[in-house]
Amino acid sequence: MIELTPLARPYAKALFSSANESNKLEEMAAELKIMASASKTEGVINTIENPALSRQDVIEILVKLFEETVSSTSIKLLEILAENKRLNLLESIHSIYQNLLEQHKQQNSIEVFVAAEPGEGAKETIEHKLRSTYGQDANIYFSKDPKMMGGLSIKIGDETLDLSVRGKVNKLVNQLNF
Repeated sequence: MIELTPLARPYAKALFSSANESNKLEEMAAELKIMASASKTEGVINTIENPALSRQDVIEILVKLFEETVSSTSIKLLEILAENKRLNLLESIHSIYQNLLEQHKQQNSIEVFVAAEPGEGAKETIEHKLRSTYGQDANIYFSKDPKMMGGLSIKIGDETLDLSVRGKVNKLVNQLNF
């Protein structure tokens, strides 16, 4: 599978620069989140990948879908992405934009991977400990990864703390194979 991040980065940076100049960083982040979420739905995927539709037809359908919820800048982005056959980048653009926004605000982004959804008490405890260490304004996201078997894995920037059962098993296997 092709890595989409290098392709998405120029779009995300241009959007961030434009939103920063117009003082609409948060609004653009919200719009990108809406478009990225919608781009994962079956209806939008089928529209984008439909060979019977021309690029112009796809643009018109997407513009009608989003015209009530997004700005003209986001509509222009959709048009450019459709013209360049890059609509599959929406999720990556959102992710990169979010990282740029967090860097701009000097916030930490923390992703917590869990095998099963933790209870509210456990979730609050994890969030409290992470916020006390990495700042009260840290963005904490929980993601389910059933392959972990149990435990959790915490990713902060480019560092990962693996406290999962899968991680411990892999470590043990590596030690036995030296």
